[in-house]
Amino acid sequence: MRCSTVKISPWGISQLEGDQTVVMVPKEEIRRITLSHDSMSRHPFLQFLAGFVLTVTGLILGIAAFILADEGGVFLVEVKPLVVKVPIIAMGLCLLIWLGLWLLKGVFRGRYNFLIDTEKGTRKVFFEEPADIQEIAQFVRRAQQELGYHIDVSIMESMHF
Repeated sequence: MRCSTVKISPWGISQLEGDQTVVMVPKEEIRRITLSHDSMSRHPFLQFLAGFVLTVTGLILGIAAFILADEGGVFLVEVKPLVVKVPIIAMGLCLLIWLGLWLLKGVFRGRYNFLIDTEKGTRKVFFEEPADIQEIAQFVRRAQQELGYHIDVSIMESMHF
């Protein structure tokens, strides 16, 4: 049985990419399975810190450049018949702010996964990002009823469908 990129069989739980198995956890090694929702970032604190610093720095420098600049950070490009004014500083600061916001957005975007405790440690098997929680709930019910898996779905108690 399969939902998104997660496949549950009588032999274990696996994560698929296309038709290839990326992660496989045998059923005999599984001690506990918990449905979880995590950030897509590998290091969310560092990514949040970098995004926050870039955004705040861009905003502060942007305000300072606007207040202090005579030409507003304009770089003149001259081609004989015309003169083009390019606001290099403003463009750079907008890029800095955009990059910071993009990093912050990545921290708060998440996806569902199974957190699997085994004898050898903890493994994560991820669903695809747009996986619907109602589909996952049906998938978990089927896995529990048909294959005898015990999956902790306490995260769903706080959700509204």
